[in-house]
Amino acid sequence: MNQHDPASTPPAGSEGRPHVVVVGLMGAGKSTTGSALAEALAVPFADSDADITTLTGRSGSEIAATDGVPNLHQLEAAVLLGALARTQPSVIAAAASVVENTTVRAALARRATVVRLVVPEAETLARQKTGDHRRPMSAEELSALAARREPFFAEIEDLQLTATRPTDGLVSEILVFLRQT
Repeated sequence: MNQHDPASTPPAGSEGRPHVVVVGLMGAGKSTTGSALAEALAVPFADSDADITTLTGRSGSEIAATDGVPNLHQLEAAVLLGALARTQPSVIAAAASVVENTTVRAALARRATVVRLVVPEAETLARQKTGDHRRPMSAEELSALAARREPFFAEIEDLQLTATRPTDGLVSEILVFLRQT
C-alpha cells in the first residue's frame, strides 16, 4: 500500500473529531482495515479486542463465557470511550456491541468519523470462526443481532463500505472520503 501524506489527509472529517472509528459486525474486517488505515494516515491504531485482552488478560470470548455477554459489552464500551477521550488523532477498530450504547453513540458523534464495514451474513459466519476473540454465534443469532443493531449503525455511520474487496481498496476509498469532508 502506498503511504499517504498525513498532512494532506486529515485523520477525521471535521475539527473536533480527531479519530476515525471502524465499526461493523464481528468478522467485518475492522482490525485489518483499521490497521491499514492508521498506517496510511501515520497515526496510532487502537483495536478494542486487543485492548481488552491487554487490560484483562482474557479474550472477549472468554469474558463472555465467564462473566456474561452484558459484562463484555460494558467493557467494550468503556474501552472505546477511553480511546475516544484521547487527544492524539487515531484510528480505532471498535467492538460491534458499542453501537447499542447511547453514551458511546453520542461520543462517536462528537469525537469521530465513523466508517462502517459490512459483509454478507454467510461471510460473517465464516469469518467469526477465525480468531479466539470472537464468540461463536448461530446464523439465527447473528441475523437477529444484525437486525437489532442496524438502526444504530445507520445512526452513527459517516461512510458505509462493503468489505468483501481488498483492504487497499477500502483504505483508498476511506482516504478519499476523509479528504472530501
